[in-house]
Amino acid sequence: MKKKFVQDYKRKSGEDKFSYEGDYYIFYMEETDKKKRSVIQLVFAVLQMVLIVIAGLLNSPGSYKAYIVLPYLCMILPLIYYTMGAVGFFRIPERMEKHQYEMTILRMMKSILAIFFLCIFTVGADGMFLIRNKENTDTLSEGIFLAIMIVLAVMDYVALVYHNKMYKSVVVEAQKQKDTK
Repeated sequence: MKKKFVQDYKRKSGEDKFSYEGDYYIFYMEETDKKKRSVIQLVFAVLQMVLIVIAGLLNSPGSYKAYIVLPYLCMILPLIYYTMGAVGFFRIPERMEKHQYEMTILRMMKSILAIFFLCIFTVGADGMFLIRNKENTDTLSEGIFLAIMIVLAVMDYVALVYHNKMYKSVVVEAQKQKDTK
């Protein structure tokens, strides 16, 4: 199995140390703006986690259906990854190596995208469950669960737009590759 990012580091002849020879990702932002964005991202992650926990504590009739519960539970892992990326975002330099870029900005973007699609799937599944069982279920708790999932989906869409702007502002500085033939 080939390890990720190994090809970006080379050992110069006669030296024991490795040096980075991969592409650099330039993301310029004032330190105060970076702190502000980092705090916003952490607050966003905590708010999403609180909403997910509240939705889980409702004990709605749909929470006993696997097609509703599985995508709901799968939201937790991308949210943890998002939080890890948001914590790492605070410490990234202006000129990032590839692994720093992928572990912060790209990780947050992919995590939000995963949560968004899981929310959409959960909203659809819960909506179908409500329509099919509207006479037999406690519609209040199920409606609150559905409303929380819709709020999460809207929050994730706004976050996708926000992160897409940040993602587009990253400039790749390609390193010159030496021909070793």
